[in-house]
Amino acid sequence: MPVAFHLAFELPPVPTLAAEEEALTPHELRIIKDQVRKNSGVIEGYVKRLDLFLNREKYPQEEKFLRKIRERMFLLMEENDTFRRLLCRHYQLETGRARAVALR
Repeated sequence: MPVAFHLAFELPPVPTLAAEEEALTPHELRIIKDQVRKNSGVIEGYVKRLDLFLNREKYPQEEKFLRKIRERMFLLMEENDTFRRLLCRHYQLETGRARAVALR
């Protein structure tokens, strides 16, 4: 397999989220909202699996595969929390700008 080398000026700039300084672009906003929805669906699936295994089939809580499900679920929940804080900051910036424009 041939290896391709690129000069730095040939590569497109890497987009970064600068949530602390400015509001998100519409594209970034859509990506984050989509990811929150996807994560929420996966989290719901994990909750249903845990309910099935623990409450209906009476598996012990210390089972290794249940621990893995919990770890994945908690990671997705933390990611969603981070995304929600980012969205909250975005909306605060947007409403602050809207108020500033309205006061002029």
